[in-house]
Amino acid sequence: MVQGCSLFVKNEREEPVARVFEHHLYPSDLAKVIPPGKNSQDSILWAARYIETWVKDQLMKRRAEESLTDEQMDFEAQIQEYHRSLLIYTYRQNLVQQKMDTVVSEGEINSYYEENSKNFVLTQNVIKGTFIKVPLSAPNQEQLRRWSWNNREQDLDQMEKYCISYAEKYNDFNDTWVDFASIREQLPRRISNPVGYLNSYRNIEHSDSLFRYLVHISDHLTEGEIAPVELVREDIINITLNKRKIEFIKDLEHRVYTDGVSRNQFEIYRK
Repeated sequence: MVQGCSLFVKNEREEPVARVFEHHLYPSDLAKVIPPGKNSQDSILWAARYIETWVKDQLMKRRAEESLTDEQMDFEAQIQEYHRSLLIYTYRQNLVQQKMDTVVSEGEINSYYEENSKNFVLTQNVIKGTFIKVPLSAPNQEQLRRWSWNNREQDLDQMEKYCISYAEKYNDFNDTWVDFASIREQLPRRISNPVGYLNSYRNIEHSDSLFRYLVHISDHLTEGEIAPVELVREDIINITLNKRKIEFIKDLEHRVYTDGVSRNQFEIYRK
């Protein structure tokens, strides 16, 4: 059983806190692994769990040593292979970070999208428009409704000024696609058939005991349609960079091989 904080302070004659066969665990060992910032009681509980885990590991190690053959316990080949793979991986990653061009131009993005747009299919309904949540007590709501539903450029400034003064929430996403579900979940009434609703209506008005909710839908796309380039821009960048990385590594390996040939650094013996 673990007793107090004496576990975490090395004494003049350090006594072990646990033993398994000839192996001992000391307070100084625990002090190295206890996460910083824990209070005394938490440290004691954490140490108790660590000691139990350490004991189990030592017992399992001894059981394995007793059960496996020398050949089964020879991991030198695996260690060398892992070391080789880790060295090569680290070298590649360093060169990729230092040398590879990570800028993807808008032209590249648009070109890839045009050639592969059928691969980018929407999995949700998306809309552009405005969302307003205004207290029922706010003035001139009929005018606000006209501004919102007409969605004319000349009305947007007036609507924004009104919403700054009175609205609980105002979101103008006429230039940005948003998930229709994120708008629906803010409304007090459920829209059971969102696709049918989007295909039939451009405006939504709901109210509860405190607020009125006005949504204008200036554009929409439904699940299964081709996603607009704005929504898949980051995906295209990642795809492009991944392809670029693969080509960079292939070219690196080819140059290293060619350099090895020119420097007579290797020979292949054929029978």
